[in-house]
Amino acid sequence: MVSAKEKILLTFLGCIFAAQIFFLGVGINYCMKNGGLTACPQIGKRIEVTFGTMTATVLALLTGVSLNKK
Repeated sequence: MVSAKEKILLTFLGCIFAAQIFFLGVGINYCMKNGGLTACPQIGKRIEVTFGTMTATVLALLTGVSLNKK
């Protein structure tokens, strides 16, 4: 069972992830309309860092949940 506190925190985390993806999408859209990677040379690194951080966070949460069940 997931407590109410955990539900709120997971919902908040989901909202943060959604906001990050939204703003990253806006940035990618801007870059593609204004010259692609020449206009925004760091966009690829930002995408990599964003999704790497999200993946690490989800894996850490899953590990914590599995440890708590034992």
